[in-house]
Amino acid sequence: MWFTVRTFLTVCLLVSMISAIGRADQQPPRRTITVTGTGEVSAAPDLALVSFAVETQAKTAAEAATANAAKTDKVVNAIKGQLKGDDKIMTSGYSLEPQYQTQERGSLSPPPIVGYVARNEVRVEINRIEAVGRLIDTAIAAGANRISNLQFTLKDRNPQLRAALAKAGAEARAQAESVATALGVQIKQVVAATTSSGPIVLPRYREGFAAAAASAATPLEPGEVKVSASLEVSYEIE
Repeated sequence: MWFTVRTFLTVCLLVSMISAIGRADQQPPRRTITVTGTGEVSAAPDLALVSFAVETQAKTAAEAATANAAKTDKVVNAIKGQLKGDDKIMTSGYSLEPQYQTQERGSLSPPPIVGYVARNEVRVEINRIEAVGRLIDTAIAAGANRISNLQFTLKDRNPQLRAALAKAGAEARAQAESVATALGVQIKQVVAATTSSGPIVLPRYREGFAAAAASAATPLEPGEVKVSASLEVSYEIE
């Protein structure tokens, strides 16, 4: 008799669970609308990134490297004299490559080496935007003959990103309300949301230009940094 009661209770429990699952399956699916809002915030940059390089040419690799080391040392010391606080300078690249004589068309012989080019590049991070022009002038005067990758950015973009997300959220809500009005329904609640941030749009200047001596300070206009974000939201409607 004990086994019969236990078996009966087990069967009842299984039937109850199956019934509950069946009722859950019979519930109508949520009706939702999904929209994507975008937001963008502009801010004045507070960090400049710029690369300086010294290129030297000579008949031999040793001569090119020795001349480059002397000039680069002078440039680096001049740059360091302009840096303060959290400003940074670091080596970002070095190369020593042969130069080949131009061969006549159709020639099958390997071109002879006519010289060597040494290139030493340093990257500078400077927190005082107003000092970038003077920094460039100083590096050129010390012997830098190539400048590249000059750009202005933000040390911390999180405040701007949060502001962009707030704009994106407001835009998503406005879109959802417009869609709901057009469909004759009402927004009930948020059921899902996904965020993403776009690339930081930086003011950028041409790369790889040869430095030239100038009597006046180099003028620069930093412009504004743009931070964007998007927010995809699914709203339940009724």
